[in-house]
This record gives sequence, structure tokens and C-alpha cells, in this order.
Amino acid sequence: MTQIRWEGIDAFSKFLRETPGLVVKDVEAALFQEGENAMAVSKRRTPVEFGNLRATGHVKLPKTKGGKTTVTLAYGTDYAVYVHEILTANHPVGRAKFLESAVKDQAKGISGRMKKRVLDRIGKRGGV
Repeated sequence: MTQIRWEGIDAFSKFLRETPGLVVKDVEAALFQEGENAMAVSKRRTPVEFGNLRATGHVKLPKTKGGKTTVTLAYGTDYAVYVHEILTANHPVGRAKFLESAVKDQAKGISGRMKKRVLDRIGKRGGV
């Protein structure tokens, strides 16, 4: 359990004023890190026989709209979708569904990791 303490009413008042915007930024940062972790796994699973596919994997910066925060993971080649979706292809290195499988694996336990990341960031601002 994370405990947060503030030294003085001024520090606590400042935290309360800044919290809504800061928590959104905390959630964005935590979700971006989750996306980066999933992308790292995905790249290890990406077939390499078709050129630079692996090198084009990237995570776009988070966006928050209407209380919903998203990150987008993508590969930047025209043929990425074919390599990803053709299940019958024989890949000496990597496999089909390289991004989907990584995201599904990363989704396991994401709420606990997100909560910890956000609370850790809040704690660093307010004192633990």
C-alpha cells in the first residue's frame, strides 16, 4: 500500500489544485510505458525476413479525450498487416500476430501495474 504525506497545508492545497491535470499526465505516462513494454515484446516476435519491419515498430504519444486515455502501437510498412495476419506463413524468425499477441500478453496484470505507476508518480510529488 502506498502512503502519501504532505508537509504543511500549503503543499497539500497545491497538490489538490494540480491533481486533476497531473493525474491525467500520470495515467498517460503509465499507459505509454505499458505500450513501450508491449512493443518491445512485439519486436522480438516480429519476422525479419522482409526487410525493416521490426525497426518500424513504434508507440505514439498518449491522447486523452472525454476521460479516456489511449496509446497506439503501430508498424510503419505497407506490408506489416500481411505479415501479421497470414497465419500459414513459415517464418524462420518471428511469427504471425506478433503485435496482437504481445498486447494480449501485456494486458495481463495491466491494472495493477498502472495503479502502481500512477501512485508512485503521485507519491513522488506529495512525499511518501
